[in-house]
Amino acid sequence: MAGGKFDHPARKLHAQDVLSLENRGGAWRYSKAGLNFTVSLVWVQGKVISFTEDKKQVILQDGNTNISITNCHTIPGGNAWISQGQYVMVVGEMQEELDGTNAIRAIKMADLSSSSVHAATWRNEVAETKALMRENVSLCS
Repeated sequence: MAGGKFDHPARKLHAQDVLSLENRGGAWRYSKAGLNFTVSLVWVQGKVISFTEDKKQVILQDGNTNISITNCHTIPGGNAWISQGQYVMVVGEMQEELDGTNAIRAIKMADLSSSSVHAATWRNEVAETKALMRENVSLCS
């Protein structure tokens, strides 16, 4: 489907990066350290620190930053598996909460808790992605 949200890769970002994205007329922009690109989908990873009783919303912690993940009840496979302390990945769309803070509307979630490698390598995965984008600006479009 040309022009769809899945035409571009999900951008691997830390939660602190997601919170700093700017909504410019419905287009979410990353602009930091000489790197500028539009975000249609984001990919974040972190530990589940809390969730609503119905598990529609999760608070994810990446480093020292917490971010709200909404729409968890519509992810493939359901949300019954979500529990506090899990290390998870989330792919989703950006949304602005009523209080003006950035959040992620989940499209896909997966439990990565089975191996500590996922958490241990996450910081470097994001750094490598940003470095590649700086070296090859065509990846920013």
